[in-house]
Amino acid sequence: MPRSIQSYLLNGYFRIRVRPRLRFGTDIVQMRPYIARMDSKMGRSIPDQRITRIDLGGVPCDKLELPSSTPDRVVLHFHGGGFVFHTPRIFAGFLERMTRNPNATAYLPDYRLAPEHPFPAAPEDCLAAYRALLEQGTAPERIVITGDSAGGCLALVTLQSARQAGLPMPAAAVLLSPASELATESSSMISNARRDPMFHPDGLYAFRDAYLKDADHFQPLASPYYGDFTGLPPMLMMVGSSELLLEDTLGVARRARAAGVKVQAQVWRNMIHVFPIFATLPEAGQALDIIGEFMKTAWNAPERLTLPAAISHGHVPVNSFRDNQPALARGA
Repeated sequence: MPRSIQSYLLNGYFRIRVRPRLRFGTDIVQMRPYIARMDSKMGRSIPDQRITRIDLGGVPCDKLELPSSTPDRVVLHFHGGGFVFHTPRIFAGFLERMTRNPNATAYLPDYRLAPEHPFPAAPEDCLAAYRALLEQGTAPERIVITGDSAGGCLALVTLQSARQAGLPMPAAAVLLSPASELATESSSMISNARRDPMFHPDGLYAFRDAYLKDADHFQPLASPYYGDFTGLPPMLMMVGSSELLLEDTLGVARRARAAGVKVQAQVWRNMIHVFPIFATLPEAGQALDIIGEFMKTAWNAPERLTLPAAISHGHVPVNSFRDNQPALARGA
C-alpha cells in the first residue's frame, strides 16, 4: 500500500534542513545547541508520564512511568544520537508511546557521551545499568532491552557482554536501525549514500571517529557484528530501506540467525532513520503496535515469540528476513 503523505513531508524536511547540518561543517560540541533546540521543538511533555531521576549502577537514569505501568514489565532503552548527542525530551515521548500499550516501566540511562568520554565509556555504563536492574531484584525474564541507532549498537554490545560475564539474558531485544559494524564501509553506506534523507556518510564517520578515536574498530565491544551471538535472546529489528544503516541491521540478522537466535528483521520501504520515534508518522504507530505485541509475547508467552515470516501491516509493506533467503556477503 502507498506510503503516508507524512512520511514524504518528513523525509523532505530532514533532507533539506537537517541532513546538511549533520554532515558536519562544525565541531560536534558546537552542534549540541542545535540538537538541544531540535529536542525542545520535537519533544513534548506527557501529562500522565512521571519521570524520576535515579542512579542505576552509578549511571544517571530517567525512570519513566505511566499510571498503567507495572514494575514486572521493564524496558531498558539505550538511546541513539551517534554516541555524542542525547535528546531526552524526544526519547521520553517515544518511550511513552512504546510502553503505554504493554503497560511497561521504562529506564533511559544517560550514558557518557563522546568526545568527552570516548569508547569504552558508553558500553561500560550500559552494562552497569543492566547489571543494576538485575541486582535490585528485577527478574531477567521481565526485561526487554531496546535501542536505536548508536543505542542499538550499545544494546547488542550489552547483550554480548552480559552473556560473557555470566549474567542472565533478558526476555527479548528490540533494535531500531542499529549501528553494528563501525569498522568498514558496508554496501548500504555506498548504495544509500544519496537516498538516506537524514544522514550523509561523512556525518556517521564523524560520530564514529569521535566515539572510537584510536580504538580497534573491529573488536566486538565496538562493532558487535563481529561478536558472538550464541545464546542471545529473541530479537525484533526494524530499518528503513533507504538508510545508510540498512546493511548493519541485515548483517546482524544473518549473524544472529546463524548462531541459532530467533530474529525477525523488518525492512520498511523508504522510512527515515528510526522512524518509530516520530509521533506524526502513521507508520510509526503501526511499528509500535508490532513492537508492543512482540514485547507482550516475550513477557507472557515466550514460546510463541516468533512473528510471521512475512507480514504486511497497514500502509507499509514489510519484508521480513527469512531463513531461506541467501546469505549475502558482507559489503557485497
